[in-house]
Order: sequence, then C-alpha cells, then structure tokens
Amino acid sequence: MVDFVIRNALIVDGTGKPGFYGSVAVKGDQIVEVGSITSPGSVSIDAKGLVLAPGIIDSHTHFDAQITWDPMVSPSISHGVTTVLIGNCGFTIAPCKPEHRDATMRNLVRVEGMSLKAMELGIDWEFESFPEYLNHLESKGVGPNVGAFVGHSSVRTYVMGTEAVHRQATEREVESMCEIVANALRVGAIGFATSTSPSHNGADGHPMPSRLADKEELRRLV
Repeated sequence: MVDFVIRNALIVDGTGKPGFYGSVAVKGDQIVEVGSITSPGSVSIDAKGLVLAPGIIDSHTHFDAQITWDPMVSPSISHGVTTVLIGNCGFTIAPCKPEHRDATMRNLVRVEGMSLKAMELGIDWEFESFPEYLNHLESKGVGPNVGAFVGHSSVRTYVMGTEAVHRQATEREVESMCEIVANALRVGAIGFATSTSPSHNGADGHPMPSRLADKEELRRLV
C-alpha cells in the first residue's frame, strides 16, 4: 500500500505535454505511480478542480533579507514555488559587519526596490559571517527549499569597507575574499554570484562593489 494518493487532479507534469486528469501515488518520498490509480492509500486526497504539478524552482530571487522574518517567502509559496535561489547578483546580507548593515540595507532599497522599514524591523542580525547566516536560516526554519549564493558585493564590502565602491582590491584583499568565498562554499553555498551591470548602483549613486572588481579579482573568485 502506498502512503497517500492524490486523486482527480488536472496533472501538468512539466514535460510540455498537455495536462491530463488522473491521480498520483506517493510512497515515502517518491512518486511511484501516475495516471489511473485504483489501489488504496493510507491517505486519499481529492484534488478535483485543482492542478497538480511539480514544484516551481525560482532561480532568481532576492529573498535574502525577507526570509529572515518571513520563512515562507510570501507570496512565492502561494504560486507553487517550492525552491528559491537567493543571493543573486551578489547582493546578499551576509557576510556583513555591524558597521555595514545600514549601507547594505540602503543599497538593497536602491538596487532592488526593497522596503528599508521592513528590513530595519525584520532583520534581527543574529549573524555576521555567511556560515552564521545559513545557520540562522536553518535554526529558524524555512518553508521552501533554499539555495544560497555567496555574494560578491557583500564579500567585497566585508573585506574592503567603504573603499569597496571606490577602487580595485589589493592582492591581500583578494586573498581574503577568496578565503571567505571558499569557506562559504564548504559550508553550503551553492555558488558565487556577482554583477557587472551598469544599472546596478547603490544608495549613494556609486556602483555596487562588484562592479569595481577587475578581471583578475573575478578570475580568482570564480
């Protein structure tokens, strides 16, 4: 006997073929049968009038701040999203030293249209490093699956401070950035994200830090 059967749904399976009416049987954490299912399940769910589809992967989000106070990252869950990737474009909130928090939030207001008030009230800043940020999310619990990039602009600011938006990095600074990125990857970052887009400017009008990186810095970090 399977664990549960979802019956009478309009199934859209993600292959590109037209939707069809049927049922889906699940045992453990695996789908074991799709179509016309007559076998009983320990639990039977009537999905008549509903669409049943694979969870959507949202590969470009900026939920890095919101997810710290809204673990369900609304409204994504309501739209069928079950996996989100955060840290895109290199705009993250970790690593972040206490003295850089205000600038980090104001940059997100400018570059991503986020609410400063929401971030000021919502982020509790129980973290500084990227590993601490991941531990924070894990301890709080999150609704969707989450893949987090370690962000270039955040890493650059962590190492260079306010100089990150004014000049290229020294060899020693690049080495420090490489260590931070490597450690982030060891503890669970899914990759490294950056941006060289001329439209990405911070709160004070300066380019976001990653835009000041030369080719050698980028080569070393990736």
